Amino acid sequence: IEFMHFVLVATILPVVSMLGAQLGNIRQRLRRQRNELELALERIRELATRDHLTGLYNRRYMQERLTQQIRQMERSGGRFSLCLADLDHFKRINDTHGHGIGDQVLRQFADIAQICLRESDTLARWGGEEFLILLPDTGAGQAALSMERLRVAVADLCTLREIPGLTVTFSAGVTECRSGETAEQAVERADRALYRAKAEGRNRIVTD
Repeated sequence: IEFMHFVLVATILPVVSMLGAQLGNIRQRLRRQRNELELALERIRELATRDHLTGLYNRRYMQERLTQQIRQMERSGGRFSLCLADLDHFKRINDTHGHGIGDQVLRQFADIAQICLRESDTLARWGGEEFLILLPDTGAGQAALSMERLRVAVADLCTLREIPGLTVTFSAGVTECRSGETAEQAVERADRALYRAKAEGRNRIVTD
């Protein structure tokens, strides 16, 4: 009987050891696949909400963010402002120096803006050379001052080694969102203020 027990143990132990090793390998493979899946999902979410050229939030994300901010304002009675910024004579830059230089200008503007703005502010590429900035807990006057600081920073810092004489400026319209209005209405008022900034000579901030 003892000999039979010894034979059984000697037979079973290697099998159990092998199964344990296989289970360990399966667990490691599943863990690795789960991590890869999480990274893939994060990449998909990023592609859905980010502009591929500048790395900023895209228009779709900003529209959702605006809706959330308006709901929060209606619930809590807070306030926020919007700024619609447009790079001056951007078509001329593309036509004169090429789209590659135009892309560099867009990326530089995005980098400078992210440095100048607060962490609580949301910056998105709204379309082409237009950018929409959401400034929570901010009135129109304070938002205009923030945009003026950004305007000066862009004029000073947005330079390209390939074209030393290139000057980059932007115009912007600023408005404070009003109770009862939709996101589209607030953006339209910012757009009208931007149009006035363009009409008045560009490279300036106009408040609605």
